[in-house]
Amino acid sequence: MATNEQEILHGLQDDMVLRAENLVRSLRLSKDQGVVLGKTQASKALEVVQSAGSLSVFVNWLRYQAGREGSAEFWTKPTGSRPTLAQALTDELKWLQGQIAQRMSTASKADQQRVTMRAATRFMGYFRRALIGADHLEQIALEKGG
Repeated sequence: MATNEQEILHGLQDDMVLRAENLVRSLRLSKDQGVVLGKTQASKALEVVQSAGSLSVFVNWLRYQAGREGSAEFWTKPTGSRPTLAQALTDELKWLQGQIAQRMSTASKADQQRVTMRAATRFMGYFRRALIGADHLEQIALEKGG
């Protein structure tokens, strides 16, 4: 079991990249749509998750964006089996929170939350990168998924 923060984040990074890319694939964006959305909505989400003190604060912001006239079209877009992108991101962040809780089971809740927010920031960064590169996810790929 990894206990060092860097070991934990490093151990999760391939899964986070793959999950972020799969999430972008599930959006079924039209050509160049990912670049436009990545530079606006996903960039703002990355800024917010970096400053949020908890997943609850970030998910609160996602709900707000899903209800806002100017951004609802993006955040309420269906993703595969999940009804909206906002819900899909929330599910991914819950998964991440669970992975960190498993790996840091003896750590304090404050330490778990701190590492969870660092991981969430990385995940949102990977999501933004995948969104901007959405047109190239299939052409530039490693053998296993990413």
